[in-house]
Amino acid sequence: MSLPNIKFNISSSGLGLLQADIQKIPGFVLTGATVTGSNKVTVGTSYQIFSLEEAVNLGIEETGTNAFAYSHLKSFYDEAKKGAELWFMLVPSTITLEDQADLTKSYAKKLLSDASGKIRILGLLKKSGTTETITNGLDNDTHLAVVKAQALAQNFSDRYFPVRVLISGNKFDGLVANLKDYSTTDYNKVSILIANNDGSKEASIGLALGRLASIPTQRKISRVKDGAVEPFAAYFTNGEPISTLDTAWDAIDTKNYTFLRSFANKSGFYFTGDKTLTKSTDDFNSLARGLVMDEAILIAYTTLVEELSDEIPVTETGTIHPAIIKGWQNSIERQIDGLMVEPGKLSGVKAFIDANQDVLVSNNVDVQLQLLPVGYSDFITVNIGFTTTLE
Repeated sequence: MSLPNIKFNISSSGLGLLQADIQKIPGFVLTGATVTGSNKVTVGTSYQIFSLEEAVNLGIEETGTNAFAYSHLKSFYDEAKKGAELWFMLVPSTITLEDQADLTKSYAKKLLSDASGKIRILGLLKKSGTTETITNGLDNDTHLAVVKAQALAQNFSDRYFPVRVLISGNKFDGLVANLKDYSTTDYNKVSILIANNDGSKEASIGLALGRLASIPTQRKISRVKDGAVEPFAAYFTNGEPISTLDTAWDAIDTKNYTFLRSFANKSGFYFTGDKTLTKSTDDFNSLARGLVMDEAILIAYTTLVEELSDEIPVTETGTIHPAIIKGWQNSIERQIDGLMVEPGKLSGVKAFIDANQDVLVSNNVDVQLQLLPVGYSDFITVNIGFTTTLE
């Protein structure tokens, strides 16, 4: 038996500190090839990098078999800058976009799993060949991938690994009327990009991921204040400059495709928006709104999972004790307020728990969490005219 003494058990949670900030880390599945040699890239393997130099060290070089992958990884780091975290996987040229997104195949699914849920936005890109079938204005593979990508994102979201998907709209045929109208569908976790900065048949997915990685969760990639995403040239994936269809930009946008645009008297090119492939009445008709919800869900989950299967004291009338309600509500609101409201990702948050729930019978506690999002100045109307007096 030891000598009499005083022992201090020091609590490590008394300050109620905020959770770690949830980062919008991108993932990228794209066409490439295995490079022979020690510590070189292998198709079907997941990699985590923080610079273009790391990709080059893996054998993804400006020339040679991985020139295509190099160009898109370079575009990512040109925009996101060195130090940005990126998870990627190279897949053979025989692997379609549909295959990449397929839950039953080890491509996007494996990358997301290997990243342990860190990836929030996933890019899918295939180098075009010569045998693709054009349907509804694009390589039909793009449309097939949309369905698989929605299922993939839903599956991972159901397991608290939320992710949104950006797909390359390869080989646009240049006829706006042919494009499938995605404003009538329900793929609210998926977007299609049909533009690039090099005149190729594939979209600049690396560039888009770079912009997404470098801006906060609530921000749209079309925000003009963030500056032009491309200073010199912009094309559709039919290889033609975007200016060739400038009178049809509204029609393309109405069908929910993302592309590049310019503004009068302003240099450079900007993304048109971040529309997802769903109805205008869907709360998640933009990537930004979806990413904000994903972040809020993860914060609420991390907060409440600590309470799972805990004892719930009740009052003499069998209702949930007020102290429990106040504690849970304050805990959730404090985390989301500190991590999302104060940084401007949300405008407000309110949690509510009905004390009259029959927790003794149901063993269930319903929590209502209301999120007040930020608005967007996507349209600005100016009423202007001459007057004889100023009021």
